[in-house]
Amino acid sequence: MKKYKGAVFFDFDGTLVDEKEELFVPTDVTRASIEMLKQNGYMTCLATGRARCYVPESGIEFDCYVTSNGACAMVDGKFVINDLISTKDLMELVNYFDQNGYGFVTENDEKCYFGKRHNEGFIRMMNNFNLDMSCFYEFPDDPEVVKANKLMFTYEGEDSYKKLIETFGGRYNLTRHRSNPSGDLVKKYITKAFGIKAVIQKYGLDIRDTYAFGDGENDFDMLTAVGNPVIMKRHAARLDSIGGYVTDAVIDEGVTKGLEHFGLI
Repeated sequence: MKKYKGAVFFDFDGTLVDEKEELFVPTDVTRASIEMLKQNGYMTCLATGRARCYVPESGIEFDCYVTSNGACAMVDGKFVINDLISTKDLMELVNYFDQNGYGFVTENDEKCYFGKRHNEGFIRMMNNFNLDMSCFYEFPDDPEVVKANKLMFTYEGEDSYKKLIETFGGRYNLTRHRSNPSGDLVKKYITKAFGIKAVIQKYGLDIRDTYAFGDGENDFDMLTAVGNPVIMKRHAARLDSIGGYVTDAVIDEGVTKGLEHFGLI
């Protein structure tokens, strides 16, 4: 097993890219900085709510992928964890979404399936984030073939989201996306921190040598799971309580500035 000096975990949306600025791939400067970080002996890690199959080509070969909000973690091509929702629980969720007007997508490392009904919000979301549709398929008749680490859902209006929280909030961890009426659903104990802690433990890393960059509400647990949290300039208000280092915005090379601040590059 490869030895690393430490690990740096990067959120994707709002950290490496910013759809509001039409930056759909990392900048040349960001790519060069992460490559330098890798050359300096650090594990470079993508930690994202996305499933790995629809993380866009970024020009960065990460050592580690913590995906589906922490339900799946892979280092050097090998799974550290791959936590799946049971078929029974998955069908309960799918049936509820279908019957109550929510769009949904089931996700795993290789394939995603979208619902046959109420998918207008899903299409809008895909367009908003400029996502590649090549790994998305219509939900099959046989649910046994569907393996899901996470569900992504779309909703119409605040009351619709509140209804989801009231119905499933006690059993699942639901988080909203920052700029779209959509969100993620995973098992109650799953967060990005769940996947990150598994990687840190597996590779025997000193917590003082771990770093994370993030901007959204679903990055809170990730940022508090490492020794050195780095918060992007444009970030969710919840992250203010962490007290980590606040770097610049994506468009102003916040990732590179954060890495330089800690002397990692």
